[in-house]
Amino acid sequence: MLTRPDSTPIRPSETPSSSSTHSLIELRRKQIHQLFSLVPMAILASIINGGLVAFILMDVIASTVVSGWIIGIVGINILWSGLVLAYRRASKPLLHPSRWMTWFVAGNSASGLIWGMAGMALYPSASPSHQMFLALVLGGMAAGSTAVHAAYFPAFLAYSLPTTLPLTYQFFAQGDPPHQAVGIMGFTFLAVITVTAYRNFSMVKNTLTLEIENFQLINQLEQTHSQAETLNRSLSKEIKNRIEIEKELLHHKDHLESLVGIRTADLQKSEARYRMVVEKISDVIWVMDLEGSKFSYISPSLERLLGYSGHAFDTLSPDTILMPDSMVTLREAIKQERAHHQSHTHDPNRSFLLVLEHQHRNGSSVWAEVRGSLLFDKSNVPIGITGVTRDVTERKKTEEEKQRLEAQLLRSQKLESVGNLAGGIAHDFNNFLTTILGNITLTKQILPSSNQPQPYLERAERAALHAKHLTHQLLTFSKGGDPIKQTVALHELIKESSELALSGSSLICQTWADPNLWTIEADPGQINQVMQNLLINAIHAMPHGGSITIHAENIQLSDPDMRSPLPLSAGPYVKITITDEGIGIPEDHLPKIFEPYFTTKSAGQGLGLASTYAIIKKHAGHVAVESQVGGGTTFTLYFPASPRATPSPKPLNLDIRQGQGKILVMDDEESIRMMAGEMLSHCGYEVRMAKDGEEALALYQQAMDTHTPFLLVILDLTVPGKLGGMGTLARLRQLDPQVKALVSSGYSNDPIMANYASHGFGGVITKPYSLIELSNMVHQRLWRQSPLATGQTPSDPPGQMSSFSPSSH
Repeated sequence: MLTRPDSTPIRPSETPSSSSTHSLIELRRKQIHQLFSLVPMAILASIINGGLVAFILMDVIASTVVSGWIIGIVGINILWSGLVLAYRRASKPLLHPSRWMTWFVAGNSASGLIWGMAGMALYPSASPSHQMFLALVLGGMAAGSTAVHAAYFPAFLAYSLPTTLPLTYQFFAQGDPPHQAVGIMGFTFLAVITVTAYRNFSMVKNTLTLEIENFQLINQLEQTHSQAETLNRSLSKEIKNRIEIEKELLHHKDHLESLVGIRTADLQKSEARYRMVVEKISDVIWVMDLEGSKFSYISPSLERLLGYSGHAFDTLSPDTILMPDSMVTLREAIKQERAHHQSHTHDPNRSFLLVLEHQHRNGSSVWAEVRGSLLFDKSNVPIGITGVTRDVTERKKTEEEKQRLEAQLLRSQKLESVGNLAGGIAHDFNNFLTTILGNITLTKQILPSSNQPQPYLERAERAALHAKHLTHQLLTFSKGGDPIKQTVALHELIKESSELALSGSSLICQTWADPNLWTIEADPGQINQVMQNLLINAIHAMPHGGSITIHAENIQLSDPDMRSPLPLSAGPYVKITITDEGIGIPEDHLPKIFEPYFTTKSAGQGLGLASTYAIIKKHAGHVAVESQVGGGTTFTLYFPASPRATPSPKPLNLDIRQGQGKILVMDDEESIRMMAGEMLSHCGYEVRMAKDGEEALALYQQAMDTHTPFLLVILDLTVPGKLGGMGTLARLRQLDPQVKALVSSGYSNDPIMANYASHGFGGVITKPYSLIELSNMVHQRLWRQSPLATGQTPSDPPGQMSSFSPSSH
């Protein structure tokens, strides 16, 4: 007597109705067997993906919520493990398969609800990247369900619907169009995998049904043969009926063979449908030999991935489509899998996962994720390698771009943190330099020019000016601070900077600029500093001589996000390229050259390129560098252009200006107050001094009461713990709306210093300053309304007064 695959005997006495019921029960048993055979793989995937979700979202979701959810994942998988163990220990055949099916569907619903809770409780509303990650994980779990639960469609629905719908609802609840679009895509994805799951279920169900029916048909055939044997034994007694009985037997045989033929044709159609599904998916399915040297099957989707057409498949090998390094990686993975199989028990679910670089037919690189496993025969002997290849080129590009942006962010954060410290140091240092430089210049004016100390004073003045330049570099990349901008003609500034930097050098400098080079809005002192830094670096890179090429041109960026890697907005720009023939920069140094205090020169300070980077960033520009050891270096600068603006005129050379009247100086540093007072007294002014805003207000009020008002007030911008320049000016305007005030600060790049007029000040004098600078600014504010920087002569009529920049001297 025949038996079914689960060892259930097939009884000859079964009636058609009981056979139909039996077939349904047998179908349920096979479906249950197939479902439970895949549960261990599903448990493993659930635990791994759950751990990944918890790890990734721990930074954006409360740890208690994440911990509670992962405990739920572990708990439900423990229950699943118990259910699988109970099924394996249950006597076969199962007496009540419907109960087992009910338990399975209920377990799937519980698993789906716990995963669905991730879409609600773990939804990172403030992080789109984490939202996409969560959507990919939940979508992947639902997609995997189409294969794991293919044997029973309700089991798929019980898992996938509660898993995906909560997150889809969250996207719709977010309200904005992008999230609603993702929500619509979520519904579309759910619909597609539901249709796919139902088709898989139909194919599996048909296959199982055909298998049961074939067993039944074969049993009927055996019963017929048994009846024939019985008839044959009775032929001796019933010879007359033998021919009729043989004819009847032949008729039954033909009928059964016809049914078997029909069922076989159905099986072939089912196999064809399965092959069609395999060949239409975008992933490449392949089978190769155990050595990894030859393919025995490749799905047609390889043409979409690597461009090879079907007729070329027979000649393809892994060596043909993989880059050499990736081929080594693949063979090493195959070697490890074979070694593991020889030293461990057979594990049908074991696989390896690699990301390999493939070569497209056109020569380009294609990155793909390769998941493979050993292919076994019926005796569990490995006979080949089978796997799936998925294109991840775009994902890899995204990851590389993310790493680049993270590195750029880290560099900006390092610059900002060091800049905060540098700004404070530079401010205090500027206060000391103000006293030193002011007293030196004052002493030079008091002593006769032929006096013996004059050369020493000049050397001290040059050292103080050099220290002033150093603090200016520190302030350039300190936190805050806007450049004091004006319209600048770059071709003139480039010429002046190159001549100054290369004076006394044997290097050759070739400069080319577009005759119609656009102007830019910039701080000329800072741009000059950028050019000086880059040119001095070029000089140091060519100790044995060479040439420098400077090229300036106009460019128009129409869509930089798509056509260019430059992090710039669309619009007109001036592009400056500085190329030397020096020793070049090592590749491992390139990411660090813009960091403060990074230098490879024994006498370097490591501030030149750091301040260059900060200046260009504050001008809304960009700096890029290309270098090759022994092949020179090229720096490329981009500045937003103002094509229609007219360059600001150059300042005049200034001398000490005399005057008269009362001036009030407010500064919290006594040495600066005393120095400024002596300077102004030397210029003929009567000076009063105050250490903070309250004292300055009292002196100003006293002068108004005695009808001897101050002509000008010089206010220190920052007074720690006391009333500073801004607050003092506001209260002075309440006393005297016509008050004239200058602002002074060691933070030369403070936003108030850059936009002094909008804050009510009539001018700005940055620390440290000399006697000439102070006397001209005071004279300019008291006796002129147009700045001398506009090119006016002392006899010009009054006009509007502007700022004074010591860097013009």
